[in-house]
Amino acid sequence: MKLKYLAAACLAAAIYSCDDTTTGVGDFLANTDEINAYSMTFEATTKTIKYTDINPNGIYSRTNSAYLGKFTDADFGTFSADFITQINCPEGFTFPETMQSIQSASLGLYYASYYGDSLAPMRVRVDLLDTPIDDDGSDMSLYYTTYDPTKYYNEEAEPLAEKDYTAYDVAVGDSLKSETGYNTVSISLPESFSQDIQKKYEENKDYFKDAYSFIHNVLPGFYVHTTQGEGSILYIQDIWLHLNIEYLIESSSGSVDSTVYTQIPFAATNEVYMSTRLENSDNAFDNQMSDKEHTYLKTPVGLLTEVKLPLEEMYAELGKDTLNSVSISFTKMKEVSDNSSKNPYKMGVPQYLLLLRKSEVNEFFEQNKTYDSQTSFLASYSSTTNSYTFSQLNRLISQIFSEMRTQEEPAEGWDEHNALVLIPVKTETDSQSNIIGLSHDLEVNSARLVGGENGDKLKIEVIYTRPAISE
Repeated sequence: MKLKYLAAACLAAAIYSCDDTTTGVGDFLANTDEINAYSMTFEATTKTIKYTDINPNGIYSRTNSAYLGKFTDADFGTFSADFITQINCPEGFTFPETMQSIQSASLGLYYASYYGDSLAPMRVRVDLLDTPIDDDGSDMSLYYTTYDPTKYYNEEAEPLAEKDYTAYDVAVGDSLKSETGYNTVSISLPESFSQDIQKKYEENKDYFKDAYSFIHNVLPGFYVHTTQGEGSILYIQDIWLHLNIEYLIESSSGSVDSTVYTQIPFAATNEVYMSTRLENSDNAFDNQMSDKEHTYLKTPVGLLTEVKLPLEEMYAELGKDTLNSVSISFTKMKEVSDNSSKNPYKMGVPQYLLLLRKSEVNEFFEQNKTYDSQTSFLASYSSTTNSYTFSQLNRLISQIFSEMRTQEEPAEGWDEHNALVLIPVKTETDSQSNIIGLSHDLEVNSARLVGGENGDKLKIEVIYTRPAISE
C-alpha cells in the first residue's frame, strides 16, 4: 500500500468535480481549519468462476431477442441455442369480413448479425407447443436458460415444419438485404396449420380478442431448434408469423366479388413469452478454470470474473474518512489463448460490464433493475486502453463500511461476504441514447483479463479527504 500527501486546496476541488455525490464515511468536525486530501492504493484479487456457480439454472434470459444454432470452438467447446416463442395478437383483432380463406402461413426469423460460418449448412425444426405458458412471473424457472422445452411440446410428434438454411442466404440478393437490414430464415408452415387458424376464428372470434385468448385457444407458441449441422449462431431480432389471406372487395360494378390477396403479420413481442435455452458442453471451460494467471469472461452462460476487495484492510485505514473516488480498471489481453489467432471466426469483445455484489445478481436481473452507480456499476470497453474502468466505487464501499460499523461480521468475513462479479451485459437505450435497461449478453463474446489467483494484483486507487483538526 502506498500513501502520499496531496496539496489540499487544489486537489480537493478537483476531487469534488470528479464525483458530484462524494460519500461521507466520517463526520467533519466543526472546528476544522482545512480539509486535507490524500490518495492510497490497495490490491484486489480476482478469479474466474462459472455462471452456474451463481445460479445452477443458468442466466435470466427474458429478452427481446432470440438465439439459434450450434458452434464448436477450440477454446470453449460446443455451444448451442434454441428458443420458445409465443405470438402476440393485437387487442380487438379481426380478419376482413369478406375473408375467403387463409391461403398459407410462414414463420420468419429476422436477424442482422450472426456468429460463425456464413455458409455452414443447418437445419431448423419448428414444433407446436401443446401447453400454453402463462407469462406472469409465477414460475421463474421459465426465464432461465436451462428450462426444459419438453414440458410444453410432444417431442415424439412429427415436427410442424423443418427448413435447411445457412446464415448467409446466397439465394437472396445483397440489394434486398441492404434495403431491409435483415437476413431472414423463412419457414413455410403446413396447410393444416392455416386451416386450423381459420377454423378457430370461425368457431369463436373472441379467441382473437387479445394475446391471452389467442395463446390459450388458438396458438400456444413454437419451439424452434436446430436438429442438424453446426457452425453458426443467429442473433434473431424479430420473429413474425405471416398469414396470407384471400378476401373479397367491391368491384367496379358495385358487387363484392373481386378477389384480392394480402399478408397479415403477427409478431413475437415483449408482451408475450420468449426465452432462449442455451447449452455448453460439459468440459467447455476446463482450460480457463485451470488458468490461475488470468481471468476470463465468456458469453453466453459461460465465465465471469469474481473480484474481492480488501475491505477489512481498507476499513482499518479509511473507516473514519470521506471517500471521494475509488477506481479500478480491468485490462483485456489481446487474445483469449494461443488458439485464438488460428480461429477464423473471432469472437466479439464484451462491450459493457456490470459490476455488483455476487449475492445480488439473481435479484438484479429478475427484477429488471438497471445500474444505479450506488450498488451496481457499468463500464464500457475502451479500445484505446484495452480496459474497462469503474471510477465511482466509493459509493458502494462507503455503504459497506456503514454495514461493517453497525452489523455483526459475517462468518466468512466482510471481504468474502461482499465479493463482486463482472458480468457482460447488453444495454437498452431511449431515443436520447440514455441507458434505461440492462440484460445478459447472449451473443458469442469472450475476453481474457489481467489478474487471476496467481496473476497480477489489480490496483484500487482511492482518493479521500480527512479534516485537519485545530488544536
